[in-house]
Amino acid sequence: MTRAGIGFIVGGVVLYLLGVQTQIGWFYLVDALVWSMVALSAFIPWWSLRGLRIERQVLLPHSADRLREVASPREDETVEVRLRVSNGGRLARHFVKVVEGCPLEGPDARPRVFLLSALKARSSLSFSYVATCYRRGRYTSAWATLETAAPMGIFIRRRRFDLPLRVTIYPAYYRMEGTPVATEAWSEQGQAVRASAASEFYGSREYRHGDPLRHIHWRNTARLGQFVVKEFEQASQASVAVAFETRRDWGAGRDTTLEYSIRIAASLARRCADLGQSIGILAGQAPLLRADWPEAMDYLAGLEVGETTSLEEMAVTTQPGQTLVVIAPAAETDLIPSLRHLAGRERRLVVVLLEGFIQGERPQEFLSQLGRDSGLLVRCARGELTVALETLGRSWLSSDQLPVTAG
Repeated sequence: MTRAGIGFIVGGVVLYLLGVQTQIGWFYLVDALVWSMVALSAFIPWWSLRGLRIERQVLLPHSADRLREVASPREDETVEVRLRVSNGGRLARHFVKVVEGCPLEGPDARPRVFLLSALKARSSLSFSYVATCYRRGRYTSAWATLETAAPMGIFIRRRRFDLPLRVTIYPAYYRMEGTPVATEAWSEQGQAVRASAASEFYGSREYRHGDPLRHIHWRNTARLGQFVVKEFEQASQASVAVAFETRRDWGAGRDTTLEYSIRIAASLARRCADLGQSIGILAGQAPLLRADWPEAMDYLAGLEVGETTSLEEMAVTTQPGQTLVVIAPAAETDLIPSLRHLAGRERRLVVVLLEGFIQGERPQEFLSQLGRDSGLLVRCARGELTVALETLGRSWLSSDQLPVTAG
């Protein structure tokens, strides 16, 4: 009920009391008129919303620089949201307000409000607006409300619709241009990696601690007098893997450690796709060992905070010689022992340290306890993601010496 409705009811009561006290007939007549208007104002809005339906359609953008196999929008891209209100009744409807809550946009940009002054009988009306994709994720439903207070604004009737929404927003990524030397290094790594866990036989080599016993080449072992294992062509292992835990998330809004980790992983996936290579995404409960560009983006879009495999357990799936990029928040110093252990294995380790997301961070512990022993350490401060990615793409593969670099 609106303030006008409260005023009408109070007025009706007052007129009735005056009529009782004065016994003047026209007080009763006006009072009856007032209560008739209140009754009609309660019925007409309810009747107006009967027979109305609303539908939503999201039109995805068509960008010239988008890969053909990637059809979903990314963060900060725009989509067109088209609404259609249909009147299935025999009479026209007037002054219907549409309140549409689009989850694709940021909290400050929703809900959207539209006013339909008239909707003819047995007809529909379409209108649209442009929405900016705020945060990556999978969106399956959204709500919209039709409301009216016509004709006199005494009572408001609302009708809520839960509409299906099948939209996946991919995380934002940034181009890692790198130097010509770095580009060649990425390409050579992708072509040269060999792993005994792959499927196509390549050759044999000396047994190393940790190699599966089922891959021992018994004929060559007997001939050479020492253990020799079969070596395979890389068929299921990516040349680059990125690992991060999803058990906790520091920060607020889109500036959180998880969102930064996902954007870094998406940027690395984009870089690998440019070079025709796959990438391993070691995060969540079901890591991807070898993913192409669409698979990586779709997987990253659905990651949420929750239980996750530990960093060491995820790293077991990597192979000696494979590049492993670990993204670690500066607040999680408990990851330092795992990073030191990983640095001692036969792999190229790169650590991206996320800083500035919560009070009490101790980045100096990472610097002092890891240092050069862990290969390249790129510091990524909050708000400096693009700078850190430029540093990563420019220097971490351009030299055999991997210095500690501030991003």
